[in-house]
Amino acid sequence: MGADFSNAARLRADGQSAFLSYDDVREALVEAVELYRRYAAVGRFPFASDGPWHLISREDRDAYTGGDKSPARMPRLPLSKAEVARMRERLEWLLLVPDDIDRRIIVLAIEKLTNGGSRVPWGELVRPMGVALGPDALRMRYVRALGALTRRVNLVMKERKTAENSNRTCQDPEWFRT
Repeated sequence: MGADFSNAARLRADGQSAFLSYDDVREALVEAVELYRRYAAVGRFPFASDGPWHLISREDRDAYTGGDKSPARMPRLPLSKAEVARMRERLEWLLLVPDDIDRRIIVLAIEKLTNGGSRVPWGELVRPMGVALGPDALRMRYVRALGALTRRVNLVMKERKTAENSNRTCQDPEWFRT
């Protein structure tokens, strides 16, 4: 991936910015969806429950898999408390989008990005959206909605930080450092 020369990246590198950029919010939502998929799949039984898998012999399994002697896949580990908290916080950001259509566009686009794509196939999203918008209109509406979401997330973060700072007292040692 190329170097990021955005203003937000430069401020972040200097340690001056507490704000998230458009790309930061998009990447955070993609990570939240990936965490949600891991979270939702942890308790599932790893084998199909509709067949007598315990009756299949090793020779039958080797014939079915082509004699593949690859090591077994590691089981999925449950999410840590920090990962669950991060996932919930970032998925709650979607509640900051006031319009249901904009929220749905963001969710569908983030799902496509989570599936390993670097670009959103807007033509494929026209039908699931169920609205009379073309691919370019969906893309433009997504850009505007994610931009508005980025501004709202930054505003909420700023208000939260201001509230934390106003709750400090003179006896709090952290109060002297700010």
